[in-house]
Amino acid sequence: MAAPEAWNELALINISDGTTDFSIHAITESIDISVGGKPIESIPTLSGGRLIKLTPEEDTEITFEGYPIAIGDKDATSQDGLDLFFHGGTDSTAPFSVSSSLTRNTFTVTIMWTDSTATSATNSVPSGNYALRYNFANCYMTGCKPTMSTTEPLKATWTFKCAPRNKAGTPNITVESADGTISMATI
Repeated sequence: MAAPEAWNELALINISDGTTDFSIHAITESIDISVGGKPIESIPTLSGGRLIKLTPEEDTEITFEGYPIAIGDKDATSQDGLDLFFHGGTDSTAPFSVSSSLTRNTFTVTIMWTDSTATSATNSVPSGNYALRYNFANCYMTGCKPTMSTTEPLKATWTFKCAPRNKAGTPNITVESADGTISMATI
């Protein structure tokens, strides 16, 4: 199989709260991954030179859009909204309800583009297929913005944010790709 010219149209998104995985299929144009920058500053010296001061890596922000038809629920096999997770809800019985709260849960967000038949961003990719996968651990859902207009149906923008590393210094962000020569493992 030949390498794809570009990843376009569809992506697989998986969101896990540590106990339940939620798979979402998204249109690629609605995904934005702002990987944290690694800024520097220069400090002038008396001789006219400059010393470079490295500053800490910035947080990463992941944003994507979708068309919710409900608030979502904890045990859904097919996710229909994410409001429940933004507000820290645990409802798993219809009719679903969630109120604003101070609860903030952590999530692992995985996004994958592939030419394989994988149905989740965390699935393996067999040898002979191509894939590009981003995995973000210890994310917080920082935004859930529903919008609607006379020209578009109800749409929501969901935002997650994570630090580049956890307290122990272990990376929260992993990027993998498969070039068709060997399989990529399930995560």
